[in-house]
Amino acid sequence: MHKILSVPGVWAGWVAFRLLLGYFILQNHSARGDVAYYFYGIFGDDPTMMTEYPHAGVWPTLILGWIVGDRIDAYYIAFTVMMLLIDALFLAFLLRHHDGRSQVFLAGWFWVLFGTAAGHVFVWRLDLFPGVAVAAAAALLATRPHWAAACLAFATTMKLWPGVLAAGLVGRFNHRGTWTRLAAFFGTLVALCLFTVATSGFDRLISPLTYQDDRGLQVESIPATIAMLQGHHDPASFDVSYAASKSFEITGPGVEFAQQISSVAMVVAIVFALAWAIGHFLMGGWNPRKTMVFFITIILLLLVANKVFSPQYIVWLGPVLAVFLCQEGRNTFAWILSVLCVIAAALGTYVFPFNYEGIMNLADLAPAYALAARNGIIVVMAVLSVVWLVRETLVFKKFRQRGRPAESENTYQRAQA
Repeated sequence: MHKILSVPGVWAGWVAFRLLLGYFILQNHSARGDVAYYFYGIFGDDPTMMTEYPHAGVWPTLILGWIVGDRIDAYYIAFTVMMLLIDALFLAFLLRHHDGRSQVFLAGWFWVLFGTAAGHVFVWRLDLFPGVAVAAAAALLATRPHWAAACLAFATTMKLWPGVLAAGLVGRFNHRGTWTRLAAFFGTLVALCLFTVATSGFDRLISPLTYQDDRGLQVESIPATIAMLQGHHDPASFDVSYAASKSFEITGPGVEFAQQISSVAMVVAIVFALAWAIGHFLMGGWNPRKTMVFFITIILLLLVANKVFSPQYIVWLGPVLAVFLCQEGRNTFAWILSVLCVIAAALGTYVFPFNYEGIMNLADLAPAYALAARNGIIVVMAVLSVVWLVRETLVFKKFRQRGRPAESENTYQRAQA
């Protein structure tokens, strides 16, 4: 056990499990279609390609294209190497200043297992970049909150959804730290948006927003779960097709109602985030640890409410969970969520790419049940995260009421022990 819970042990595990990931990729490389899409978005002649992504979100593909050139075979390899490099750098980030603490090594092992469980989308999609940026923001909240806010702004320009997490930066209106964090967030956000406008035009800035218009219900989304199960039992009543949203969507009885439920759930999630920000702005109570739990909760609520839950979206969650697992104190909820996260990621890999044809054709019950199980696990995780956030809030409130310096991270951490 001592050898496993060590820096060499974790890195040996990383090598072994990434080799296993490589084996999965060799067994089925159909998921590289998005990498080809990135390639032709750079070197092709269709100017609309990749405009559904925020401008900053495609910078890694552009930089890689400049380095590698217009050979698609080289681009496939270079893209995979780039993502594994980001993966390795993040693991090194987790293990820094470990001081022999077992929770840091266990966090490293979670990351090792999560990356392989997430499968092809871990290295052949771009979602690792905003996920790691959000994790960096979480890690810096206690020591360099202004840099944390800047990282969160950068993540927002890459994938939009991290912008909702900015509600967690808000503290009491008369605390200087509140305005420092918000100034860093909005200053970075505006600067990056101006860069996009200056280099690619205003239309490129808003193209990810207009792309979302009239989007249907994606087959892997949680609101589509019941329809997908019904569709596999009664395929004549449902249809799965490739839509203008560049995803597979389902139509049939009850789907429109599910879309309405999704829209309402998304509004509820956004209102919850706004209420969190307003409450802290008026009453105070900001704390780095509690804010990290808020980040995790909001990510899960967005996954539950969204009309789209592509398999790579699980990568939003893994990095910030890994960062939290490094924290001192009681992390029971974090460990439960982390185990469930690895299981959900593995189920997602079983569905895509290995059994996705059965999903698209409404022809195979096994991947449909696996997808339903994955979605059910995410719902359970969302409920647990809300309970966890309530608990963290109550513990913090108790220390404030006692007049103890709960704002001190050391005092608050001891309360969790």
